[in-house]
Amino acid sequence: MCRVVIPTLRPVPLVASASGLLGGLVLTWVAAYGWHHLYGDGYAHLAIARKLVDALPDTSWWERYIQLGSPWLPLPHVLTAPLAVSDLLWRSGLAGSLVSLLAFVAAATFLFRLVTDLTASRTAAAVAWAAFALNPSLLYLQTTPLTEPLFLATWLGSAWSGYGWVLHGGRTKLVQFGLWTVLALLTRYEGWVLLPAGVGVVAWCSRRRGWARVADVALWSSLVGAGVVYWLWHNWAIYGRPLEFLNGLYSARGYFARHRDELSYLGFIVGRPLAAGLVWVVTVVICASVTTTLLGAIGWGLRAYEVWRMRSLAADIPTGVVCLWLWLPPLFTAYSLYSGNIQIYPLFLNNRYGLAALPALAVGIGLGVTVLQRRFPAQRRWSAVVVGLVCLGQSLWVLRDGVYQLSVFQEAYRAQFTPLGREQRALARFLRAQVGPSPVALFSGDLSSVIAQSGLTYAQLLHEGCAVWHTLDRAIPVTVVWLVVGRGDGLDAKLQRHPVGRERFSPVWVSDQGTFTVWRRNL
Repeated sequence: MCRVVIPTLRPVPLVASASGLLGGLVLTWVAAYGWHHLYGDGYAHLAIARKLVDALPDTSWWERYIQLGSPWLPLPHVLTAPLAVSDLLWRSGLAGSLVSLLAFVAAATFLFRLVTDLTASRTAAAVAWAAFALNPSLLYLQTTPLTEPLFLATWLGSAWSGYGWVLHGGRTKLVQFGLWTVLALLTRYEGWVLLPAGVGVVAWCSRRRGWARVADVALWSSLVGAGVVYWLWHNWAIYGRPLEFLNGLYSARGYFARHRDELSYLGFIVGRPLAAGLVWVVTVVICASVTTTLLGAIGWGLRAYEVWRMRSLAADIPTGVVCLWLWLPPLFTAYSLYSGNIQIYPLFLNNRYGLAALPALAVGIGLGVTVLQRRFPAQRRWSAVVVGLVCLGQSLWVLRDGVYQLSVFQEAYRAQFTPLGREQRALARFLRAQVGPSPVALFSGDLSSVIAQSGLTYAQLLHEGCAVWHTLDRAIPVTVVWLVVGRGDGLDAKLQRHPVGRERFSPVWVSDQGTFTVWRRNL
């Protein structure tokens, strides 16, 4: 008699496959309506990636490299650049969306592995995965070209590898821990707080003694610190100021200074810890949902109570390291809000920053399920099922009317109907109909969406990333046929100096509000 052997499903590949299927289906649905590419920041990230690969054949490697610019960190753009070679993937935004999808799969898988190692319970890990991967705000953001999904992936990779090193030691695991951390550090600035924290973790938790422990600290610090040193050098080499990313013209602080009148309502947060803390908590609840926030907080509370009751603090150091690692970036976000380095206005501006707390909350749910299973062993299965169904139910309830319910979607969607958004779309239509492949001079910083939608390529543009740009205030090159001038932008400032050749151009199109003017060289 022939026996049929059914192969045992391995949990990690299964979780990765489920995450990929879930994320891919949501991306397909959202992209079908064009909702994946609404964020202005998403257009800007794709523009940087495209500039790295879209230039004239004789463009030097240095001129390509400086397109990374400041203040955004380089890893998302470097990973997106190979996909941005495709005109279709770049203009549609899918070049960045595919990177975010892969990052979502990696983040969800790392979270499952982390909770499995923490609790020795695949059931608890599955519930934590559900709380994380089924989060509606995250499911929408993983369809966009934003940097949050990649940060979650690299950050959770560092948490999982760091936990493994704390438990087992070993040079290979320490290097892996450092490499994932430096990738997180080169993705978003929330990761920078992990450098000093990691130095303390390695110094405290190293299994070696004496100079060998110092060597562990030096190895990890050199790996991760190299990322900070590199970015300081990058800003110095291009702008002459190592801290250009922090207080330069295009930093978050600089943006707030330039738009102080429009954003003056955010000033009440700066320097007021209670106000900043309240705004941060509200933002976390908006992104993570009330249910996930409460269950996560209860889970961490149950775990803390269990440790205190059993007097097992020393034995629970690895879990304490994970707690520190997962809560530091969201707390750093709250501090950045208090110090004025970022701006959040719940329901209207930068709501997605609240997702930084989602990994900690999901892990807390997994820990809470484990505590309940130990306290009520007869109902161990039911406790996990109930918590899992609650997580699923709240996601379905939030999405009952589609993504319109999500503040992270509404923030980007509303921007399409502002006067500036309408003018940019009108400008893109004009350029697509009239310009063609002719050389164009423009300031690309605020026109990323216009360039992508108009059919222009960066190879035909004279923009602020080109060496010739700095000579425009003296003379306009004879090869330039079109000038696209935004009121008060960098090109407008140069033309105010009346460079040689300006008199040969005449205005041929002006936007409704007069924000943009297109000039053409006289025939």
